[in-house]
Amino acid sequence: MKWFIKKGAAVEENKPHVIDFHHLHLCSEGKPKSVTLQVWCDSETPTAPIHRDKNVRNLVTLEADLTHLSKSDLTSIITVLADKKKYYVTSGSIEATFYSASTKYVLLCQGKRYDTVTAEYV
Repeated sequence: MKWFIKKGAAVEENKPHVIDFHHLHLCSEGKPKSVTLQVWCDSETPTAPIHRDKNVRNLVTLEADLTHLSKSDLTSIITVLADKKKYYVTSGSIEATFYSASTKYVLLCQGKRYDTVTAEYV
């Protein structure tokens, strides 16, 4: 869990905040089909908790479809890690743009922009 905004911190509206990610997928399990990221929030605790607890809830789940990646895209992201196994390492980021009643999330993956999700607050 990585907290990118702390309770009480000033947040500029209309200015994207970048959240980087890396996703590992064993090559022996076939081509990666998707990357799923969950954005959590805690409206009760004054400091960011280290572990998920009763106050931490899922704000939005973001899923990127990777089935469209070409063979050359996939070949370019293969890495052998310390365990001597081959992995597809998908790197990307989420641009979170905050508004008064919603947050817009845009996926950037392998240098390309993908779908946008907007989470509205009630």
